Amino acid sequence: MSGYGQFCAVARALQVLGERWTLLVVRELLLGASTFTDIRRGIPRIPRATLSARLRGLRAAGIVESADGEYRLTESGAALFPVMRELALWAAVADRASLSEDDLDTAALTWDIRRRVDTAALPERIVVLAIEFTDRAEHDRNFWLHLSRTGVDLCRDDTGAPVDLWLTAPTMALTRWWLGDLSWGRLLRHPEVHVHGDRTLQRQLPLWFRRYVFAPEAPIRG
Repeated sequence: MSGYGQFCAVARALQVLGERWTLLVVRELLLGASTFTDIRRGIPRIPRATLSARLRGLRAAGIVESADGEYRLTESGAALFPVMRELALWAAVADRASLSEDDLDTAALTWDIRRRVDTAALPERIVVLAIEFTDRAEHDRNFWLHLSRTGVDLCRDDTGAPVDLWLTAPTMALTRWWLGDLSWGRLLRHPEVHVHGDRTLQRQLPLWFRRYVFAPEAPIRG
């Protein structure tokens, strides 16, 4: 028997959503991913074969539908958003789900930052923001965001475009800011966090990001 053999609605929900990675695939679709590649960029550690299997399972359950190589949530799948929010809020206050070094992934963090840019708040010209994670090895250390009102690109290699702003920070500190644990001002007071470049753009920078979608609604500290 593959299920739990219980009438409980929680058990029946877990039969559909309880496998490892499944809810994270749903999360990516809730946040706008529509292709296999984009889903995987949001979950960089998921094996390709596992992602394919999870998508098949979600389609069979009526949570996801696909056409022309793209995926989208059905009405039933979209209804999971408040479930995701409550899980995130629980993790934000539960000691057993506190953020640890094992949870830090610069690729996943920068991809989430990229998709939460408020393009209407950007300057009229293209701005290049270089992010350096000071505590990471070379492969996971440097990222470049090319920001414009018509779109946002995240690059893992230097394209040679002039950089307007440089942000250097430890991964934990930048992640905590993104999650809403730290204000921008408190982040900048961290001794290992530095912002360099155009001073006008430095003042505007925190206004360009809508922050983590599941951040607690209570005011952030600092």
